[in-house]
Amino acid sequence: MEEPFDRIESLYLSHALAGRTRFYPEADRAVIGTIRCGVLFVMAFWSGPARRAFAELKRVLETVDPGGHLELVVVDTDGCPDLYDMSEFAGALAGAGETAWVRDGRIVCTSGFGYRPECLEPNTRRLLNDGS
Repeated sequence: MEEPFDRIESLYLSHALAGRTRFYPEADRAVIGTIRCGVLFVMAFWSGPARRAFAELKRVLETVDPGGHLELVVVDTDGCPDLYDMSEFAGALAGAGETAWVRDGRIVCTSGFGYRPECLEPNTRRLLNDGS
């Protein structure tokens, strides 16, 4: 018998990131309100661009926030249809690694539509610097 796909294991989190990461196979917009200061990543497990963006985000977090001040919240795109209706994500979710930076339960910026790894580091640095 084939083993079921383990989404959490497939995130390949380092020990340091695993301690500050929450994964939700299903979520609605209320998950954003639970984030004090962190990054929300909408993971499409079936998407190459999403997997590449997530690998880059992990690298960014380990490089610019080694102290673990930011939390990482990952939601499965297939289990969060409510996010697609939010104004911050309207027309901007394509399963390509879309990301939001959140402070005190409010989205302060997003990566925009599609695969945009070039915004991961600057937006993460900005969130860290705004909190100091």
